[in-house]
Order: sequence, then C-alpha cells, then structure tokens
Amino acid sequence: MNMILSDDLKARGLECARGIAEWMFQTQRPWLDSDPAAGSLPFGVDHLGRESEPCNWSMAFSAMGLLSAGRAFSEPRYERAALRLGEYLKSLQILDPFRPEQHGAIREMTPLTPWCYTRDALSAAWGFIELHRHTGDAEYLERARLWGEWFLAKGCDEEGWPLWGHQFGPWMDGGPQMRNDLQGSFQGGSLNFLYQLGKATGDAKWTGPFFVRLADHFVRHIQQPSGFFCSVDRATKKPPEKDPQGGLHRANDDLGTLGLLCAHRATGKPEYLAAVNRFLDAVFSAQREDGHFEESCACIPVVLNTLHEGAGLVRAATARAGAVEAALSALYARQNDGSIQPRQRGAINEHGDRKIWLRSTAYSLIVLLKLFAGQGRYLTCK
Repeated sequence: MNMILSDDLKARGLECARGIAEWMFQTQRPWLDSDPAAGSLPFGVDHLGRESEPCNWSMAFSAMGLLSAGRAFSEPRYERAALRLGEYLKSLQILDPFRPEQHGAIREMTPLTPWCYTRDALSAAWGFIELHRHTGDAEYLERARLWGEWFLAKGCDEEGWPLWGHQFGPWMDGGPQMRNDLQGSFQGGSLNFLYQLGKATGDAKWTGPFFVRLADHFVRHIQQPSGFFCSVDRATKKPPEKDPQGGLHRANDDLGTLGLLCAHRATGKPEYLAAVNRFLDAVFSAQREDGHFEESCACIPVVLNTLHEGAGLVRAATARAGAVEAALSALYARQNDGSIQPRQRGAINEHGDRKIWLRSTAYSLIVLLKLFAGQGRYLTCK
C-alpha cells in the first residue's frame, strides 16, 4: 500500500504526537518519596478527572513513546519521564528470595498485586529491553531475561501457549477475569518480546523451537477463516460463543501480526506473511466510511504499524484508495482538546466517548513518530 502521506497529514500527526507527549509529561505521578506509584501514568481519565490505576504494560509502551518524543522534539524532560516509568516498572518485578518459584515474574499494577496477565507482564519485560538499549544499563536486560526464564518455566500451558494469567498469592478483592481455559489471541504478540530478547542477548534459544511452535500455533489455531484472530477453547480450538474481551483484540491484534513479521524475519517461513496478509485484508475490508476500522481507534496505529514494518512484504488487497489517510484523520479527530477536563488534554478518546485511555494514546505516540519523525526504534521487526 501507498504510505507516502501528505504534508498536512504529517503536520497534524506531529501535532498530535506532541500533544500526547505533553499529556504524559503533565499527568505523570510526582517523583516523591511518599508516593507509592511515583512516576506512573493513569491508564484512563474520565471527563470528571477520575483516574484508572496504572498497569505494567502501558507503562512500558508509554516509556517507548516518550523516548521517541524526546529525540523527535529535542525535549530532555520526555526522556526523564520515560526513565521514571522504567523505575516504576522495576518495582513490579519479583526478586524476593522468599518467592523462588516466582523469581523474575512481574506484577500487574503495584508491588502488592498478587497476579498478572501474562501478556501484560511480557510487554513490561519488552519495555526493559528497550530501556536497556536506550540507557546501556545491563540491569534492564537482565530483568528482561529473568522474566523470560520465568515465562518459559511458569507462564505457558502444556502446548507452549502462554497462559491468560498467573496468580502469585491470595486474591485481595476477588481477582480479575482469568480465563486459563482459553488460549488468548492476544498472546501472538509474545513473539515480539522473544525476538527482541534474542537480538539483545545474542542467545538463539529465544527464537528457537519454542518461538517457532508459538508462531505456528498462532496461524494454525488462533487465526480464523475470516482472517481475524480469536481466542479459542484450549481443548477444542474453537472460539467461545461470546468473546470474553468484547472484541478488544479484533482489528487491534495486540501486535500479533508484528510478531509474525518478526517470526518471518527469524525463520523465512512464508506462511507467516500469508497470515499477516489475510489479517490486513480482513481489517481493511471492514473499514468504515469515516476511516475507523471499529469503534475503538486503538487498532489504527497498530494496523498502520504492521503496514509500515511490512513494507515490501505485505499488502492489503481490499483497501480502498485513501484508506490510510482516512484512518489517520479518524485517529486525529479522537484527540482530546481538554475543553471539558484539562487532565485529558492531548490524550486519545479511544471509544469516542468521554474517557481517554492510555492504550490508544501510547500506541499512537510511537507510531506517529515512526511515520512522521523517523523514530523507528520501537514496535519493530528489525
């Protein structure tokens, strides 16, 4: 597809990205000894200013976005904010000698949270890899490796597919939805972490048999005839009648197709590219006249990132002329102007309602700066 975009789209994209970076900087929790969540960002903010608690994976992607913004806009304060997010992430990793069976695991929200969603923790560890690359600090890479070892030992089912979640101790308030009877479609994105950890450490085991088995399972059992990826019952390999995540990972494949691009780069297997193409065809065939692929706009930067990273390898045969331009314009229209709630200014109204979410906000920052400022270090298969 044509990804040569107009000067107007570029200017609007950079303006959107700058607004996001400024929102992150202004909204970050104060760096205070007395604040147990110092350096974190809220996962959401509604029109009354009420904030949702931070969670591990969104801190990692926000850090990547802020590091890109620091370079793109020559703003050291954005880099400083990213490194504080890194310190917050460190506080979530279990390195307690009294918990040897959990060594290296990463908690979901706070140093007390007794569980994690496995994919969320993987994304946090992916953040460690990128923080290592930025700072040169070997501690970050060792933390990523330790999480990877825990993941292989404790984080997967007997087929090698990552578990939906993991419990570290007694629930505090009943616990989250933990569907370990299903194989989550979002786990295809695990390929990205394994690929990047292999590159960063030089250890081929991370892209060895386990990696290939995961990629094969993703395209054989998780991808459906429609081209989309669906969570499936562990025993039958059939999707449940009702998606327990309400379509959250439909057009937003949670970076699974990016993971398949990594798998193709590591193995050369053509079936991985074929799977990416089937997904892109499905997404673009469902694109609405207003440019959106679905009500949530979180999928827009994810899909465009796959197109960008797969340039020369993938296509979207069903995309209409101007599809990318329409998607970007739809994304820009979701940026909050702060007229109702100043604490929302610059972030993304993911569902077009009165609440901003860090999911679409962080993804947008990374991808807009990749498309329009040459900041291609993150969410890449290279």
